[in-house]
Amino acid sequence: MLKKLFLYILILGGSLVFFSIFVLVFLNGTALHCVQQPDQTYTCTAQTLLLGKFPTFNRQIEQVTGARTASDDCNDGCSYRTEFTQADGSSTPLNEVYSDKGPVERQTNELNSLLKNDKAEFDYYRKPLWWVAYLIGGLFLMEFVMLTFGMGASAFREYLRTRDTLPN
Repeated sequence: MLKKLFLYILILGGSLVFFSIFVLVFLNGTALHCVQQPDQTYTCTAQTLLLGKFPTFNRQIEQVTGARTASDDCNDGCSYRTEFTQADGSSTPLNEVYSDKGPVERQTNELNSLLKNDKAEFDYYRKPLWWVAYLIGGLFLMEFVMLTFGMGASAFREYLRTRDTLPN
């Protein structure tokens, strides 16, 4: 019985670690602050926000001239992300996560319009992908219920079978 309880806790703990990794990777928002430089390029500070609120990583992207939608060089089922184009011809991703084409293109268009407005500075905020939280939370809940009923039923039957016996 103790062995089954240990296995149950071990499996549930592994699932919590798996859930936490997905939260850390996919549930990040981005706060972007860009300032125009004398050479008409922008220097942007990108702040990664865990769950859209808690600052985690901060990086600076210099000589930004525009934004583009980049794909993952796919053969089957492409993924996309927004990348900043820089004055030297290089590009830097806004974040490392690839996503569907529609939302990424909207984000790229919004950033391009802000960059082409010729403002001295601007702010941009990208919300976390909350549907990932619902998906992972639902999967974790489903696993918890199935694991509890699967392992708990046999442990309960064993308890009922041995509850009226005297210990040896």
